[in-house]
Parts: sequence; C-alpha cells; structure tokens
Amino acid sequence: MSNNPFVLRCYAEKKDGLWIAACPQFTLATQGESFDQAKEKLEAQIKSYIVEALTLDKEHAAELLGRRAPLSIRMHYALKTAAYSVVRLFSRQRDVRRFNEPALQMVY
Repeated sequence: MSNNPFVLRCYAEKKDGLWIAACPQFTLATQGESFDQAKEKLEAQIKSYIVEALTLDKEHAAELLGRRAPLSIRMHYALKTAAYSVVRLFSRQRDVRRFNEPALQMVY
C-alpha cells in the first residue's frame, strides 16, 4: 500500500452513524462514534499488532510486518481513495478520511 515500509496507509469512513477506521496492510479495522475515537482505537490495534509481531511471533515478524494486503482489500482502498477525491471536488461533506500511520513511531 505504501512505498515506504514504515508508513501504513489507513482510512476511515462514516457508515450508519459510526466511523470505521481500517488499515488494509495489516487487515485491521475498528469503529467508534467519532473519527478521532475510531482512529485512536486503530492506532492502539496497530501498535499491539506490531509489538506482538516483534515479540511473541519474532520468528515470523518479517512476514507479518512486510505482507501485502489481499488484492481485494487493496482495490477497495484504491476505490475509496478515488471516490474520496471525486467527492471532495464536488462536496464539502467529508465522510471518508485518509491518514498515514508511521509504524515505527507506534512501538516507542
């Protein structure tokens, strides 16, 4: 999803009154009543995933942290990104947000 292995591409969208935040690379997702709440939960989930990969699953860390999301998830992210760009051109409504998470910063 990213050319930089230390940056994760994430997005959040509002659906049925809840914000759903997702990290396609690690196939993680959370939900919250606000964008910030969903993002904070996702950040905690990403940190937990990275710490577990580097400690409990140390022998598989390279595979867990370097894997690519399945094609269907990467396509979903690409479509959401394209749709977000088009909607942003024609509307002030922002129900989809993209954000980057610096993965190394999560571990400290």
